[in-house]
Amino acid sequence: MNRTLEDRLGMGLLLIVFGWLLVRSLKGMAALVAAHDTVPMWELILLSRVSNLVFLGMIVWFTATRLPARNAATGLMPRLVAIAGTFVMMLVAVAAPVEVGPVQRVVSTVLVVLGTVLSILCLTRLGRSFSVVASARALVTAGPYRIVRHPLYAAELVAVLGVTMSNGSAAAYALGLSCLAFQIARARLEEKVLAETFPEYAGYARRVPMLIPGLNGLLPRRAAPVGESA
Repeated sequence: MNRTLEDRLGMGLLLIVFGWLLVRSLKGMAALVAAHDTVPMWELILLSRVSNLVFLGMIVWFTATRLPARNAATGLMPRLVAIAGTFVMMLVAVAAPVEVGPVQRVVSTVLVVLGTVLSILCLTRLGRSFSVVASARALVTAGPYRIVRHPLYAAELVAVLGVTMSNGSAAAYALGLSCLAFQIARARLEEKVLAETFPEYAGYARRVPMLIPGLNGLLPRRAAPVGESA
């Protein structure tokens, strides 16, 4: 399939999915406000819902206005990994929660808010280069991308930890670990595409850690040809 056509079809599908999630989030927030008298810590939960609404709105906007793809991963596997990494935590909704204490509830909600707000800041910097499937649109190395190569994934994983703690079940933690694995796989795929497209990416990848500041050697790096980021 022609890359431009595939990119436009992918854009349309993403707009439908994230648009639906945006409407769903808005309805959930309205329901929370209507029933706030019966919801403990409803103000903190509302802050979480508002930040999520802003994040989804930004995804819809940057997807609709994103730059053309200069390069993209090919094959089915990168697409499956991207879909799984993006949506696997939605399965927490069907995982039976366990009773957690008030401190854990507060900490988990704060982590969700923190992760979502950080995601908003990262998405602001990424802008029209945003993609779900590994693609190269423009090379972004400023702002939070000076600290780690994948700050958006790092921020999202903070929120994922909050979601797993809120549910508290073994299934939720298993989903959280699977999300971590999928996000690392997505990062690897993206780096391969970026290194193929932007010669300067190899040097950037050597200087800047993947996900955790100061831990550039946390994940083992495979041997890579010149110009390819492991």
